Amino acid sequence: MGLMKEHMAAIEAASYDRTWVEIDSLLEQAVQEMKSQRAKYKLRKMTGPKADKMRALMKYTRAKAVVDTLRWTISVRGQVSPLDEPLKT
Repeated sequence: MGLMKEHMAAIEAASYDRTWVEIDSLLEQAVQEMKSQRAKYKLRKMTGPKADKMRALMKYTRAKAVVDTLRWTISVRGQVSPLDEPLKT
């Protein structure tokens, strides 16, 4: 059983082999997704059924979390830890 845990730990260990180009590209994709989902939410808030509005809001929230986490990870100035951000109501 100990050997299996060691094997899983080795698989899950961070490899740190991403380039800055890959990281910047991922961040840009995440920002675009966040903006797209926010626009969809605003549109559906005015015109769509409640279920579609809530789905767009959840997708926006997920994309925002990815953006915030990436920004925090690469140490963007002023970006607080996503876990320390207050919940907005």
